[in-house]
Order: sequence, then structure tokens, then C-alpha cells
Amino acid sequence: MNIFKSIIFGAFIGFCATMLHNIYNPYGFLASLLLTFLSIKAVGQTFFYVRYQLFAAISWLAVVIKAGSPGVGDELLIYGNTYGNLFLVGGFIALILGLVMKKSNFR
Repeated sequence: MNIFKSIIFGAFIGFCATMLHNIYNPYGFLASLLLTFLSIKAVGQTFFYVRYQLFAAISWLAVVIKAGSPGVGDELLIYGNTYGNLFLVGGFIALILGLVMKKSNFR
């Protein structure tokens, strides 16, 4: 059950970050990167095991890659502009940092 929760949470993080990255530049972009990093850390704190963070990160990547590719009506949610490219690269880096950083200094 925790696997499904982490997958749904990761997809929700990806959706929110995708919608947020192009609003009120550069604040929405920075907020989406911060949301991605803190949410992956929250998944690690909630479910404790790294595998659940990996499931959340993979579902985040699936949502973001689907949002960056053209749909049936050639619509895009992540444009190929500066903020779109920075979001793809920066979001991936935020995911990796969220996965490899230590959970807490007090445990």
C-alpha cells in the first residue's frame, strides 16, 4: 500500500511542480524546485525507506516527461524556453539531491 501512496504522491508532486514552474517567473520556478526537493524529503521521512523515495521520483519523472512532450492536440505544459529547460534539469538535480542527502541530523 505504501508503494501506491508514494507513486500517487510523486505524481502529485510532478503535477504541482509542472503547473507552478511557469507562473510568476522566476518565483514560480524556484518554488517548483523547492517543492520537488522538500516533497521527496517528506516521502523519505514519511515512509522511511529509500525505495519509496525512488518510486515517488520515478513517478515525478514520468509526469514531467509526459508534460514536456506534445499531446494529441500538440499542447505542451513545459515549453522549450529557458525556464522549461531549467525546470527539467533543475528538477532532476533536486530529485537526486533529495534522494542522496541525509534524512536528519538528529537521528
